[in-house]
Amino acid sequence: MGRRTRCAVAVGVVTLLAVFPLVGVGPYYIRLLNLAGIYVILTLGLNFCVGMAGQISYAQASFFGIGAYASALLTLKTGVSFWAALPLSALVALVFGVLLGLPSLKVGRYYLAIVTIGFSEIVRLVLLNWKEVTYGAEGVKNIPVPTIGTFTLNTDLRYYYLVLTIVLFAVFVSIRIVHSRIGRALHAIRMSDLAAEVMGVNTRYYKILAFALSAFFGGLAGSLIAHYDTYLHANSFNFMESAKILCMLFIGGSGSIEGPIIGAVGLTLLPEWLRFLKDYYMAIYGVGVVLLMGVMPSGIRSLIPQLARFVQRLFTNKQRAVRSEH
Repeated sequence: MGRRTRCAVAVGVVTLLAVFPLVGVGPYYIRLLNLAGIYVILTLGLNFCVGMAGQISYAQASFFGIGAYASALLTLKTGVSFWAALPLSALVALVFGVLLGLPSLKVGRYYLAIVTIGFSEIVRLVLLNWKEVTYGAEGVKNIPVPTIGTFTLNTDLRYYYLVLTIVLFAVFVSIRIVHSRIGRALHAIRMSDLAAEVMGVNTRYYKILAFALSAFFGGLAGSLIAHYDTYLHANSFNFMESAKILCMLFIGGSGSIEGPIIGAVGLTLLPEWLRFLKDYYMAIYGVGVVLLMGVMPSGIRSLIPQLARFVQRLFTNKQRAVRSEH
């Protein structure tokens, strides 16, 4: 696919996303799209650490929570606007990402997974018990919604365009990084730490950078969810939430840009589509996820080239049929 074709497809997709909520979609489905967008940001962030650098992490929900609490507390306790709290909360999460990235220099990938699980639980317990700052088990209430002058983003539709803007920013940054020297270095580390060092890659720096980028995206998503739901509780950012985000990455296809998007959107919408099964939907959902990961270990994105070739063959056969008629 040429550069012009990719640009045309990108413009078409963005236009479709901008217009879609205006064609009679109800608030419930717009809310699902908002949540899907937030998970896209989270999964793109985790992709730097897991998909590109090969560092298994169960800490993405912790960065999600740190960003959410940082943004909520900044706006409630210091009077900072949402527009300042959004980047600040992402930077706060980034600092924790750097601190968590340090153990990745000393332990193997599977031991690192255990370290990130411990970090995730520590963060949850601190958020749950530090009553003087985080309001403890009561959670953070009455978080202000974003405003632009006198215009308040207090509906699902209005918030949708904010989430879409941040998603597009996250996708743009991800694409630039993947095709940069950073992306090539992270890919080399994923293949082999030793080989990357031999090629002159500073593996210590890039491993920490992968965690920092992952945390930054997690902080952005946390700020969005805090001011969307206007209520936070520490138990929302637990180990199971991290495992869910990791599943989104693997099912969509790690190491790419489209994979995290497909996985995040699919696993956000699929449970809602299965709700008509009532008591059985979670079991069927779980079995489907396991089977999908077993049948397509490279993720759903691996079907895209096959689908593109299939469409191309159909188009080519149609052209040949038209020529033969003439």
